[in-house]
Amino acid sequence: MEDRELVRQVQNGNKEALGMIIEKYYDHIYRFCRFYTGMETEAYDITQEVFLKFIRYADAYRHKNLKGYLLTIARNLCLDFFRKKREVLGLENAPEEGEEDKGIGKVEDEMFLEEILGKLPVQQREVVLLRLYEERKFCEIAVMLGCNTATVKSRYKLGIASIRREMEKSYGKKRKGD
Repeated sequence: MEDRELVRQVQNGNKEALGMIIEKYYDHIYRFCRFYTGMETEAYDITQEVFLKFIRYADAYRHKNLKGYLLTIARNLCLDFFRKKREVLGLENAPEEGEEDKGIGKVEDEMFLEEILGKLPVQQREVVLLRLYEERKFCEIAVMLGCNTATVKSRYKLGIASIRREMEKSYGKKRKGD
């Protein structure tokens, strides 16, 4: 069933349709919050709050892109979290439960990536996350962030350049052609 129809059914009180939306987008929203905050428990709480806000304001939903709408809510809640807590992203958390079976190398790679993402300025980090992990187009990201496409592309380019520099420092060698 298409998102538009699911939302219409949610607006008419259909709890099964709501469950389908949550099932469809929960992992995407959680992953975004996890990378954005760098904290497993907080990402879980924020993800829950995203869907609570969606439920609360479902009748007012008038957008065409449900996933983008939910990611926008998630982004705003993550920003609120950091405003309230005034915390800095870092690698202070242990790996998530169940990650042991992924292999230590994969876990280390994920932790390394979280550390690098945590060093990026928030504006660059959110563009990189939305582009790479959520596969959003630059124009969609621009709408979500309330800025123009050129700004989004610039933030993305700067973010990727910073990630490359961090990787080169960590691996102790420069990539050929950069």
